[in-house]
Amino acid sequence: MGSEHRDPQVFRILCGDAVETRHTPYGSVGTVFSGEGIEAVWVSKQDEAIEPGWFSQSTVDLILVVQGQLHVEFERPDLAPRVLEPGNLLVLPANTRCRAYRWPRDRKEATVFLAVYPVKQE
Repeated sequence: MGSEHRDPQVFRILCGDAVETRHTPYGSVGTVFSGEGIEAVWVSKQDEAIEPGWFSQSTVDLILVVQGQLHVEFERPDLAPRVLEPGNLLVLPANTRCRAYRWPRDRKEATVFLAVYPVKQE
């Protein structure tokens, strides 16, 4: 899904450009690259429910806020919640359980962030 392209590609993330898009009750996810050991997706959160569970993955996750504000809560009580703004990059260590949602909750505009993380090659 990305490694087969040899020409530079531009994705207009705020317009929803993606190779593949999926919608969930907790936001929309668009894959913009998957290959060569990394994956990059944009996530758009607007009028979504707050996911009741915790997100965690076995690799580091880089999260860059592009639009809006993202409220990030951590399962560990010693980690304070954070509100990320456009241009903020969160380096989320592997196995760090968290959940993230649009902030403030009554905001009309979507919160959009780019997540980039390593993946196992098949």
